[in-house]
Amino acid sequence: MKQSRKLPKRKCRWCGAEFEKLRPLQIVCSSACAISLNKRKREAANKKAQAEAKRRERAVIKARRHALETKPQLTKRAQAAFNAFIRLRDKHQSCISCGNPLPDTPNGYDAGHYRSVGSAPNLRFNENNCHGQCKRCNNYLSGNHVNYRLRLAERIGLEAVEKLESDNKPLHYTKDDLRQIERLYKEKRRELL
Repeated sequence: MKQSRKLPKRKCRWCGAEFEKLRPLQIVCSSACAISLNKRKREAANKKAQAEAKRRERAVIKARRHALETKPQLTKRAQAAFNAFIRLRDKHQSCISCGNPLPDTPNGYDAGHYRSVGSAPNLRFNENNCHGQCKRCNNYLSGNHVNYRLRLAERIGLEAVEKLESDNKPLHYTKDDLRQIERLYKEKRRELL
């Protein structure tokens, strides 16, 4: 007499009921469960494909927007990131020109350039050329340059000041340079926070 082999019990992946496995790759108890499970798998695959398509579409839109950015827009963003870093760096120091304490309010003082951006655009993003300056000195006294130079020599040294004054080499930023400068100063600002 032949002994009947007992088939292993499995749990249906769809409904959770126990069943005897009859075929090697069987994972559900009935054809109704197989249809339902396959439907759910197709829906999940469709959702994944839709999410991937949306991600690709967003990447294309971002690349197009990236290409449409103008140099002035990028310069403005890079300058804003640089100025925010300078303000945070010089937060607890006095005004570089008049020596008065800088206000502790947001945007209560400026990031004033020793050599202006108009006269020396190559020094626009030079950290030695830009320091915390009260709004009075920067806006109403046109930078208060005589006092700025005296205190700047105390802060960074006379040799560095003379180097700034003699630096006239032309420097032209590309769009990628400006994006990189913006990222750099945002990262430096985060480190200071």
